[in-house]
Amino acid sequence: MLHNIRIIIFFCGLFLIGCTSMPIDLKLAEQALKEKPDSALVFLHRIPLKTLSKDNRAFYGILLFQALDKTNQTLQPDSVINFSVNYYQESSKERELAISYYYKARLYKKAQQFDKATGLYLKALDIFQNSDNFYFLGKIYSDMADVCAFQKDYKESLFKYELSSKYFQKASDSIEACNKLIDIGRVYKFLNNPQKAHWYYNKAISQTTDSTVIGAAFQEIGINYFYLKNYDSAKYVLRQSLLYPFRGTSYSIRCYIIADAYFETNQLDSAMYFSQLAFNYPSTFFIQRECYRILANTEYRRGNFDSMGTYFKKYQECTDSVRQIEIQTKSTILEEIHETKGAVVKSKYFSFILAVIILVITLLGYYIFTQLRKRNKNKEEQLETAETKLIQKQVLLKDNLIKKIEENKLSKAAAYKKSTLSERELIDKEIYTFCLHLDDWNSFEKLMNQTFNNLFIVLKEKSSEINHKELILCSLLLLDVPTNEMILILECQQASFYKLKQRLAQKLKLTSTKDLEQLLQNLSSEN
Repeated sequence: MLHNIRIIIFFCGLFLIGCTSMPIDLKLAEQALKEKPDSALVFLHRIPLKTLSKDNRAFYGILLFQALDKTNQTLQPDSVINFSVNYYQESSKERELAISYYYKARLYKKAQQFDKATGLYLKALDIFQNSDNFYFLGKIYSDMADVCAFQKDYKESLFKYELSSKYFQKASDSIEACNKLIDIGRVYKFLNNPQKAHWYYNKAISQTTDSTVIGAAFQEIGINYFYLKNYDSAKYVLRQSLLYPFRGTSYSIRCYIIADAYFETNQLDSAMYFSQLAFNYPSTFFIQRECYRILANTEYRRGNFDSMGTYFKKYQECTDSVRQIEIQTKSTILEEIHETKGAVVKSKYFSFILAVIILVITLLGYYIFTQLRKRNKNKEEQLETAETKLIQKQVLLKDNLIKKIEENKLSKAAAYKKSTLSERELIDKEIYTFCLHLDDWNSFEKLMNQTFNNLFIVLKEKSSEINHKELILCSLLLLDVPTNEMILILECQQASFYKLKQRLAQKLKLTSTKDLEQLLQNLSSEN
């Protein structure tokens, strides 16, 4: 009898060990994550995912993505973090939800879907703000700064990198803090201040012994030399950077800049070699586009026109992909919208609480009512201020588009002076086609709706008879394009141009063409 009891106890012990082994492995992975992320991955990879409870599986997802991030590995599979996001949205664990949002945003950022990424970063910030989660606050602001830099919003990018650096210092993460020094230097390079950029790169090198950080600093120093047209120094420093470990797309960036430097010094074999080498490492559409540019130009110099045509076609494909990324809504605009929505929600909640107080404390009703009126008026003024900011952002989009057109005209000024009249017209048309995406109606329509407050949608609602040519005319009028250039873009004669305006005015039920531009201005600025 005693023997049988011992057997039962033994098997119960085995059963309990089997039931608790998964949470223990998760706990070990959590403990190893900060100091030994490689070991954390070992613990996590030996866990059969299907055996975990929903709570443990959600926790597994955020531990796995943190370990992959800290060991500079690809964040995958996305199904794991998607499960964590969905689970924590239904739970009360806000910190874990914020981490899930952050890593889901990282996936969107890598896919260069910056609008979706920004939305999730802002949700994570709402939870982490005013907390002591300094490491994740640093990571979030760093990623948002990356997006701003890509969208050429350099002042906002610089502000977020500096904020990120402060949070990493509070988190006692010296390596990430040094990485932010390099990022700040890169923004100063974009702001045409190479001396200050170089100072930040050297400061990062002086404050760390981490080989990845030093390699990144050498990379940026080499790029700095390249933009200063000191090609020999650029080649030397960038080739040194190839000896260091890298993160993300850094290696492919180093390769394509080296290739560009060799191309500029007419060392075509080396230019070809490093351009092709870049494709063997993680990259983006922008990096691939630049590599194909170098390859096409190299083959042109060699006289290999068939190969040049192949590379140029791939260059065009990458350019189209980059264009789709560039027309995404800027992250700063999404931040404004996010803040405005938050203010509206808080205002409604506050008004509800005060309404309950009015019903309960009837004797003080009149006094409370007058106070509420004042406070609601303040809230309305805040909302009006937010709406004004959104309108200012709309104006900024238009100004940026006009500036882009002028910059392209300026870049072709030399060729323009030497051209015949017909060649000048062709150059003008190419500039507008490129800047406005006139060769891709979907991209053009999206850009115009974004720039002019959904103008095309409103015009189509006013008249279903408006055609593409008339919509293009509306956009050109709002962009203040000269009449002769509008005639060129629309491919019509002067007489037919005025008839086009008359027909459009009739479709919009206007008495004359003089009312057309005022109507368009009103529609593009209405909220």
